[in-house]
Amino acid sequence: MAIQGNIFVERMYQQIELEMLQNIGKVIGNGEGVDKDGVTQWRVAKLSQLGVLRNDQLKVLAKYSDMTVQELINYINELGVTEIEAFEGRNKALVDAGVDYVPPSNNVYDRLLALEKQSKDVTNMVNSNMLTFSEQAYIDIITKASTDVLTGNSTLYQSLIKVAGEWAESGIPAIIDKAGKEWSTEAYISMVLRATQKNVVNEMQEGRMDDYDIDLVEFSSHTGSRPSHVEFQGKVYSRSGKSKKYPARSETTYGIGADGMITGIACGHQEYAYVEGISTKRYKSYDKKESEEKYIESQRQRHLERNIRKARKEREMLDAMEVSKEDLLKADEKIEKRKREMTKFIKESGRTRRKQKENIV
Repeated sequence: MAIQGNIFVERMYQQIELEMLQNIGKVIGNGEGVDKDGVTQWRVAKLSQLGVLRNDQLKVLAKYSDMTVQELINYINELGVTEIEAFEGRNKALVDAGVDYVPPSNNVYDRLLALEKQSKDVTNMVNSNMLTFSEQAYIDIITKASTDVLTGNSTLYQSLIKVAGEWAESGIPAIIDKAGKEWSTEAYISMVLRATQKNVVNEMQEGRMDDYDIDLVEFSSHTGSRPSHVEFQGKVYSRSGKSKKYPARSETTYGIGADGMITGIACGHQEYAYVEGISTKRYKSYDKKESEEKYIESQRQRHLERNIRKARKEREMLDAMEVSKEDLLKADEKIEKRKREMTKFIKESGRTRRKQKENIV
């Protein structure tokens, strides 16, 4: 259920972004019949419709915002309960070996409540930013398109298709980080969900290990790990750094520069409680070259999936602008071309195709 909640929230934000792009397309229109002499008047008229667009976008957010917040809270709670149960299952051997069972403390639930509050704040911020940046996209399309016409570079119709298509491909930003990088809604929400999942899993485990006063953890391992994490796989570390036998967890590069977590936002590794003399080591290290090859393939597949989704968003926005059938067919061909690229990649790599990841809603 928790995984389904993750997918549901991600899909919901894809739907919000899509409907916002369609609203922009509907209000802007295709500019057909507007020449160089009339483009200034067209620009003024369209900018005066910014309030119309804002109302349309607010309706979209009102339709989905409560659901996004509630679904994310549900997701966190389900994931938290699942992880506590998984912890107990994994550590049954410790209890069977004589370690006294310790029920979950308030410390564990306080961590969960803190994550809920953080998630509410993040979703509210994203919703607010999407409204602001969708308006900025609208203004940007109008400004660039009219400038192209005035400089004689293209007709208004041609320029609107080009500029609107660029915005549809890049997506509506959800945030601009401290480094000045724009995160599209799709990319940022995906990152938030991965971070949320890692935070919940880590916080529940950290809380339960605190309950049991367990200091050692074993990192999991898998092929396709990010290159900087390969050397840390399948090894035991000390949470406190006080162990004389095992290195301190803080000495690893897991999560540094990302979110401060030991395993990082987009990392598939997990840490497991380890009690020397009782726990059995579960994981092994993998060949670095093989792991790097798998990692590169996984990143390539994600890139191709994003490209297909981008082309689909562009097609939907152009449709909302009521462009010609000929231009819609060109947009369809772009989608098909990118799907063919994916087919070729899957055939050459032998990876499993995830067609649901190629769809926009």
